[in-house]
Amino acid sequence: MNADIKTPLSRKAVLVSVNISQWTARKLDKKVTEDTNDRHHAQKDAGRYNKLLIDPEHLAELTSLVSKARKTHYALTQPWVDEGPRILANVMYSKFADEFRTLKREFADAADRFCAAYPVYIEQRKRALNGMFNESDYPSPDEIRSKFDLDYEVTPFLEAADWRSDLDDDIVAEIRADLEAKSVNVVDNAMKHTIAQIVERVGKMATKLAEFKPSGGKGDPAENTFKDTLVENVRELAEVLPAFNLTNDPKLTEITERIKRELCVEDAKALRKNDGARAVVAKSAEEIVNAVSELFG
Repeated sequence: MNADIKTPLSRKAVLVSVNISQWTARKLDKKVTEDTNDRHHAQKDAGRYNKLLIDPEHLAELTSLVSKARKTHYALTQPWVDEGPRILANVMYSKFADEFRTLKREFADAADRFCAAYPVYIEQRKRALNGMFNESDYPSPDEIRSKFDLDYEVTPFLEAADWRSDLDDDIVAEIRADLEAKSVNVVDNAMKHTIAQIVERVGKMATKLAEFKPSGGKGDPAENTFKDTLVENVRELAEVLPAFNLTNDPKLTEITERIKRELCVEDAKALRKNDGARAVVAKSAEEIVNAVSELFG
C-alpha cells in the first residue's frame, strides 16, 4: 500500500505512550533455588524458585486495570515502532484521554486500597511462606505506593519542514528527506495494520457464522457456537476505522460503511436465532474480506 499523505502526519496525529509501574510481588529466592537444584543433582541454572510475596488475589484488581489500559492503548492507536509510542489520530484524542483518565483514577484508588492493607497482606503471607519468609524481600510501607503508577505521555511528530540545525545545508537536507521518507513508511505500515485488522476480525466473523449450527431441538446443543464478542469486536473496529484512515482513502471509507451497514445491525443473540440473518451477514463478511484483499492486497 502506497500512502499518499495529503497533509503532514504531524497535523493529523500525535504519538502516545503508556507508562505502567506495578509491583510484581515476586522475589527470586537464591537459597531455595540452590538447595532445590542440589537436592535433585541438577545444574545450577536448571531452575529458579520465585516466591509469591503476596497472595496474587490481592493484586488482581490492579492487574485487571493494567490489562484494560494496554487494551485501550492498542485499540485506539496504530503502530509506529515495534514497541513504545503509538500513533493516535487527533480525532481520537478526546476518547483516548477520557477513557485513560478514568482508568488512571481507578488504578490510583485500587493502589491506595492495596497499600492501606499491605501490612496485613504481609502478615498473611508470612504464615504461608513459613521458613521462606524474609522481611527484607518487602518494600517498606512508606515505599510501596511509589511502586504503582499508570499514566500516558503525548508527544508531537517531528515535521521535516520544521527541522532546524546548525549543520551544513546538505546534511540538513538529507535529514529532512529521511524524515519525510520515514513519515510515509509510518503511515504505510499503519494503513497495512488497519487492513490486517479488518481481514482478521471480519474474516473470523465470516468463518464463525458459517460454521455455526443451531440446536436441532430435543435438548441437542448448538454446534460451533460463537461469543457475543464476535459482533462487538467488529463494531468496535468499525467505530475507529475512520480515525485509522490516515490517508483519507475513499476505498477504505467505502469498506468502513459496508461493515457498519451490513455487519453491525444484528447482535450476536439475533444471529444465533435467525438462520436467514446469519447467512446474509456471513456472506457479506466473506465478500468484504475478499474486497479488502483485492483492493489492498
